[in-house]
Amino acid sequence: MKKFVNLLEKIQTFWGVLLFVVLGIVVFIQILSRFIFHNPVIWSEEVARFLLFWMVMMGASISVKKETHFTVEFIMPEKIKNQALRKIFRLIPNLCILLCGVVITIFGYEYFKMGRLRIGPGSNINMQYVFVAIPIAGVSMFIYSFYHIYHILNIKSLKEQRTGNPTKK
Repeated sequence: MKKFVNLLEKIQTFWGVLLFVVLGIVVFIQILSRFIFHNPVIWSEEVARFLLFWMVMMGASISVKKETHFTVEFIMPEKIKNQALRKIFRLIPNLCILLCGVVITIFGYEYFKMGRLRIGPGSNINMQYVFVAIPIAGVSMFIYSFYHIYHILNIKSLKEQRTGNPTKK
C-alpha cells in the first residue's frame, strides 16, 4: 500500500509541477501579447484559470498525504499521555478528511458529468477536462486519509514510525 501511495504522490507532484510550468508559459504569453504587442491572446486568461484550478486540487490532495493540511487542534495529540486517547485525537482529522474525500468525489463526479455540455468561451475547452480534477482530488484525498488511518490503527506501524526501525519479536 505504501508503494502505491508514494507512486500516486509522485504522479500528482509531477503533474502539479508540469501544470505550474505551463501556467507560467501561458501567463508569460499573455503579458507579452498584451504589453509588448498590444494584441492580447483571448484564451490565455481562461486557460491560466483552469491550470490554477488543477494545481489547487492536486496541491490539496498532496497536502493530505503530507499531513500539512489545515486542522484546528484544541488538544495537541503529542501532549496526551494515554495512547488510546492519543489515537482517537489523531484519527478525528483523518476521518473528517476521509468523509470530505467521499463527498468531493461524489459531487465532483456529478459536476464532471455536467461539464460535458459546457465549453470554455475563450478557449473552447470542454469543461469536463477542467472539472475532472475534482473527483481525482477527492479519490486521492480518500486514499491518503485511509492510508493515514490504517497506520494510526496499526500499532506495529506506530512503533516503527516513532523509532524508525521495524519492531523485533
